[in-house]
Amino acid sequence: MKNDHPAFDASGLLLARAEELLAARRLPAALHAFACAQEHGADPRRCAAGRWMAHALHGNFPAAWEESAAIRTRGLDEGTGFWRGEELSGKRVIVRCLHGFGDAVQFFRYAPQLNAMAARVVWEVPPVLLELARCFRGADHVISWDSRHSYARSWDVQVEAMELPCIFETRVEDLPLATRYLLLPGRIIASVSRRMGPKSAPRIGIVWAAGGWNPSRSIPLHGLRRLLETSGCELWSLQGGAARQAWRELTNRPTLRDAMICGEGILPLAAVVAQLDLVITVDTLAAHLAGALGVPAWLMLQYAADWRWMTERSDTPWYPSLRLFRQPSPGDWLSVLRDVEATLHGWLGSKPEGVAA
Repeated sequence: MKNDHPAFDASGLLLARAEELLAARRLPAALHAFACAQEHGADPRRCAAGRWMAHALHGNFPAAWEESAAIRTRGLDEGTGFWRGEELSGKRVIVRCLHGFGDAVQFFRYAPQLNAMAARVVWEVPPVLLELARCFRGADHVISWDSRHSYARSWDVQVEAMELPCIFETRVEDLPLATRYLLLPGRIIASVSRRMGPKSAPRIGIVWAAGGWNPSRSIPLHGLRRLLETSGCELWSLQGGAARQAWRELTNRPTLRDAMICGEGILPLAAVVAQLDLVITVDTLAAHLAGALGVPAWLMLQYAADWRWMTERSDTPWYPSLRLFRQPSPGDWLSVLRDVEATLHGWLGSKPEGVAA
């Protein structure tokens, strides 16, 4: 008798379940489910990637790097020149910053270690990051994508910046240069300081929207209404992109300021951040700038936050100056904002009367 029913795909169901558990941040269960899915024939690279994420979120970086090694051995193009686990000692290395601007800021911390290992290191960044990239400790040779041709044949191996923690087998307890590895020129600080004007109250930077590729990281500006009504503070918008227009549409009050008055570009933005007392931001570039500069920042995270923030922590070893505020359930920004507002009330109340910050 002919069987008209499609074959039962156990591996597909198991893999889907594993990914659901990972999204729910049920990490031990997700690890077990990915192992079962692979045993039943699911795509081993996809299973390894899921296990990598679960280990990284749990802070078990050594196990994540083992999964990275396994992923590299499966079906990669030998001709790309990208790092495949080989020793970098004595090699000419080019580091490609191919992901977000915040990712580049985070992983420039590895520049001194990489310099000590390789014969020569060149960092290639998007043109918009070029000025800022030259301010990181140990970043001695920086180029942008539009000058790539001049280095076309001057490297032995290329590395994607986000591979650096794996290359150095980083552990949570020994993250390199966790703070103050972004060293801004004094002339930029002075110029921006003049444009910001005299300081008469605590200065707080605000960012409410991350990149459009992941809307779950963003909060509507009206959701921060109570924060914006905080009396006695200068509130500085650090927002970039199209979302910046919402700030311009607010009631014109002297306590609401826009970092764009200090100049276009990421370097002036970093100089503004350096002169703030606190940054309150969603998961985007501003959090990394604050962390690299050692500026206190409160990071508002969606429930399924990025691996680098791990889970069930209110701090992060990546940046000691950051404090994490997490959604208790998917989409629950209201709880996050309530926590931030209560903490801000205490923060302001801790300052002696008449002292700006």
